[in-house]
Amino acid sequence: MYVPFWLFDADVFARANFRAENDVRRETADEIITETSVYQCERAGSMHFVRIPVDGSERMDDAYMDSIEPFDYAELMPFSAAYLTGHLADKYDVDAEASIPRADARMRATAVDALQKTVKGYDRCSIEGDPSFLRESAAISYAMLPVWILTTRYEGKPYTFMMNGQTGKFVGSLPVDKRKSWLYPAIALAVFWPVLYFIVQYFMT
Repeated sequence: MYVPFWLFDADVFARANFRAENDVRRETADEIITETSVYQCERAGSMHFVRIPVDGSERMDDAYMDSIEPFDYAELMPFSAAYLTGHLADKYDVDAEASIPRADARMRATAVDALQKTVKGYDRCSIEGDPSFLRESAAISYAMLPVWILTTRYEGKPYTFMMNGQTGKFVGSLPVDKRKSWLYPAIALAVFWPVLYFIVQYFMT
């Protein structure tokens, strides 16, 4: 199926505060002392995003669509109905305006992660408070991207699998056989317990 996507180009500005910590450990004759130094790190910066995809189909699982990325935009072609021959094609039912909050959320998370990666040289780093995020400009384009979709049923429950039509990247939820999930650990225990027993006996004698 060709799935409709909105592609966002945007310039954003993000600012975030991070708590960074370093530990120094000292040992005395009767105790171990750990001294922790705490630092407040402020980071801010601008970032340019190109073609951030947000699917425009309500019935497509957003988590699955995100998981099969990335698509190869170098292979994008001007639209022609001939490309759809022999394939299903969905039409968007989530318009560009309604897709903006999700695009902003994706860009915000990426920008804050990039800021956090600049906080280096510490044992630990965590974000503090709510980062500020400003989308300064945006351009939106429309594209149809190829996705293979398989839905099957197992014991009355539906399972869906999706694959990137360009790269073959595959995601889905697999059914679990509860009987075998208990059987395999039992078999492993039955096989390795005698071995473990003889090893213990060997070192104890």
